[in-house]
Amino acid sequence: MTKSGKSSLILIPLACLAAQNMHGQQTRPNIVLLLADDWGFPHAAPYGDRVVDSRVFDSVAAEGMLFTKAYSAAPHSSPSRACILTGCYAHRLGEACNLNSYFPRELTVYPEVLEKAGYLTVYWHKGWGPGVFSQTGWEHNPAGHEVQNLAEWIEQAPADKPICAWMGSRRPHRPYSVGSGEEHGFCPDSLKLCPDLPDAPDVRTDVADYYYNIQLFQEECEEVIEALRKSGRLENTLLVMTSDNGYSFPRAKSNLYDLGCHIPLAIRWPGVVEAGSVCDGFVSLMDLTATFYEAAGVKGPSGMDSRSMIPVLKGKRDGTRKELYLDRERHTNTRPGGYGYPMRAVVTKDYHYIENLHPERLPAGVDPVFGDTGNGPAKAYMSFHRDEYPSEIFERAFGLRPARELYDVRNDPDRIINVAESPDYQAIGKKMARKLHRWMRRTGDPRIDPEDMSFDEYPYVRKAMKALVLDMDGTLADAKGNVHLWVSEKVKELYSRGIKLYLISSKNEEAVKEVVRKSLEGVEFAKVYADVDASDVGAYSLILSEIVKGLGVTGREVTHLGDDERGVLACKKVGV
Repeated sequence: MTKSGKSSLILIPLACLAAQNMHGQQTRPNIVLLLADDWGFPHAAPYGDRVVDSRVFDSVAAEGMLFTKAYSAAPHSSPSRACILTGCYAHRLGEACNLNSYFPRELTVYPEVLEKAGYLTVYWHKGWGPGVFSQTGWEHNPAGHEVQNLAEWIEQAPADKPICAWMGSRRPHRPYSVGSGEEHGFCPDSLKLCPDLPDAPDVRTDVADYYYNIQLFQEECEEVIEALRKSGRLENTLLVMTSDNGYSFPRAKSNLYDLGCHIPLAIRWPGVVEAGSVCDGFVSLMDLTATFYEAAGVKGPSGMDSRSMIPVLKGKRDGTRKELYLDRERHTNTRPGGYGYPMRAVVTKDYHYIENLHPERLPAGVDPVFGDTGNGPAKAYMSFHRDEYPSEIFERAFGLRPARELYDVRNDPDRIINVAESPDYQAIGKKMARKLHRWMRRTGDPRIDPEDMSFDEYPYVRKAMKALVLDMDGTLADAKGNVHLWVSEKVKELYSRGIKLYLISSKNEEAVKEVVRKSLEGVEFAKVYADVDASDVGAYSLILSEIVKGLGVTGREVTHLGDDERGVLACKKVGV
């Protein structure tokens, strides 16, 4: 840790490639990573979930090794992917610890090292991201050179060179087509919901849609595996099938609970991994980094936190971890000041201990948007129908959290009952806290200093799209200024796509003008919606035209909302 208030960025020189591969170029294995986006444990048949069609994952596990306690090092996309690429804990990666960040050029990534060692390194669809790499000196995505069709590329790639391929699917990331799961045979009423979700039709439909998107990921993987088979590469390929983090539902993704970090993992490597083997020990997804280096016969950079899993894959000895350490910084820009919700955790076979380093902050973001939780029917129902299901479910997902959380995994595998303040668990709590703090000091975590704000100060580089709703007659808000919980179906669609909504509600034309001038200056909007009765359009046309012109939005992009277009979602009220 440094005392300057800035993160201690790990600087890793490019690996020395003088020591070439152990086997010679012709026998070096191909390395292929099949990476889902937001696929959580235990949603695959080998883990007991028979709802989803996970036949490709089932096959990889049957022909290789299934891991039952694999965890991502971070609970959200960019940081988790950065950990895989570098083999380091997220808090050692500077601003790459945040979602929608810059990727520092000083970091060493395994695709770059393997390319220098003679591998053809490519990625498809989603590599590292979301975030920006081009402005920090990277000529291409840190995951490799982009290809438009990975299966075709594999079939056409030179046979005399090993390949290192990153298949970054966007499945089962949101948004989902509502009802698509049921349309493809996933019956919402037959699903088993986790205790963190209320039992409601909207929630069940959302989960069914998620399951269908897992199936679509399986189909994408099937195409790549078939291309490896056709090209004659499959039997000399270290094939990994996994996910970057847990599923995108409340109290899951972007959180350090089990549903946020526990992920499916299966590895197939003929001649090395015994078919049908199972590993029940802890492994971190960032352990893939050292594994890939050793498999390729390349010396990786010093200073990594990654541990090679090859001893485990060979079944020679237990190379798993006794405990896992997890960290999380800013996810979306959803809190005042752009602050994140920093969490640190340690997980053992018996206990799961979490420290919320700023418990005064809202863990899921401001009410009712809760921007740190994926947009969709489940969140919308939980936000806007909170009186229709047990309050403890809402509080666990969206309410303020204590500074310390401790769960007895043996008796509470769902992490529901926080025993941190229980007299019976004080000794265990102190022991787990010591473990966590030693790890933070050992790895140079800036958050060991309670005053450090470096992760909060890094820029949020995603430019969020915005839509403006002009409530010209003051009917979308009550006398106290509270927004009524409805907007048109068109605005609901924007909300589901993650576009931020702003509402100006006032009968006073001058007040509307003032809000636009002061609060919205320089803000670009994808759409403008005006809530006025058709009979009143003429009366408001002048001010509407002036506002729209000032925002740089053409009249064709302005939609008048009628009272018959009521949805279920709300806007963020601005100013008035």
